[in-house]
Amino acid sequence: MTVDSSKRPSKVYSAMVELGKELPVDVYSKSGFLLLKRGHYVLTPELKQKLINMGFSGSLSDAKPMDKPNLNDSKKHSLFEDIAFLQQRVRSMLYYALATPGMEDKVMEIAQTLIRLSEKYPDALIASIFLVPFSEYSVAHSLHTAALLAIITRHITLPPKHRETLISAALTMNISQVELQNTLFGQADKLNDTQKQAILDHPIMSSAILREAGIEDQLWHTLVQTHHESWQGNGYPFGLPREQILPPAHLLHLADITCAKLLPRRYRSALLPATALGQIFQRKDSEFDQSFTTMLIKDLGIYPPGSFVKIASEEICVVISAGAKPSEPIVAAIRRADGPPYGEPLMRDTSKPHQKVVAPCHAGEAKVRVSFLAHLWKC
Repeated sequence: MTVDSSKRPSKVYSAMVELGKELPVDVYSKSGFLLLKRGHYVLTPELKQKLINMGFSGSLSDAKPMDKPNLNDSKKHSLFEDIAFLQQRVRSMLYYALATPGMEDKVMEIAQTLIRLSEKYPDALIASIFLVPFSEYSVAHSLHTAALLAIITRHITLPPKHRETLISAALTMNISQVELQNTLFGQADKLNDTQKQAILDHPIMSSAILREAGIEDQLWHTLVQTHHESWQGNGYPFGLPREQILPPAHLLHLADITCAKLLPRRYRSALLPATALGQIFQRKDSEFDQSFTTMLIKDLGIYPPGSFVKIASEEICVVISAGAKPSEPIVAAIRRADGPPYGEPLMRDTSKPHQKVVAPCHAGEAKVRVSFLAHLWKC
């Protein structure tokens, strides 16, 4: 089905987007992905520029539906661009919560966007956690945790709206310590007393900010307040015993810890996914619900999309998606271990002995930019 020319979207221009004022139209990406709804306030120059660079206005209701990813179509839109834009939306939400009208609806819209992406493009969404660059750790970590929960909860039957509420809690759980998280991201020294107290207080303080912003959903507040409670009873701020921790709060805790392990700090590399997941799985039953860890490992796999591996041909590859077996992911070779990057990623069959996966490797060994890889996941 084609788009009616009278409804054909047009490029967003600068005068259409005014800082501090409501957006007059719905804004879409080139692929038909809704970036920002009419009525949202544009509060930062960065967000305005993203809308101008990526956005189209108009109705896409009659447009052809988006297809599944096609690795051979280099002209299609990369979901990574949409994730980069979501970072801007999450940043505006975290920094301007008390100045944002309809805060609850806006966070819920981000949560619903992540749910849609998890249903249509789960591999690309997982890959974005590893590959999409970020400028602020606090923003990236909130978005990564929420994205991981969107992936995991595909397999869980929850009451109406509880999935959106859980993901919204992930987006806002650290809203009271945005700047502190960014500071600690690059801090190799031990925490000082002020920092320690701020960390202990942040679940309650984040809940207080959300309440001030007009969010009254009690489950949302409970999840934010208890996302650092531990099955071992040594969590904070309440030190709750295992039986008093709600399952969704425990799942949020698991996703939070997983994403923290997978993301690098300025002073250390990220853990290899297999190492991080292995550490978590070893703590099943004592610290984490075994059913949750099983779902986590099933969804991410031994070699998650967006991670890197070395294969028997001595090539460095990026994982695109799971294969027929956990040990045989679908990969694209980027370069020989001792050579420069190839002109284009080259598909490899890891079920063949001479191309089998030998070991996971760190992203630094790939030595390529995300823009070189982004077209491997299309929407």
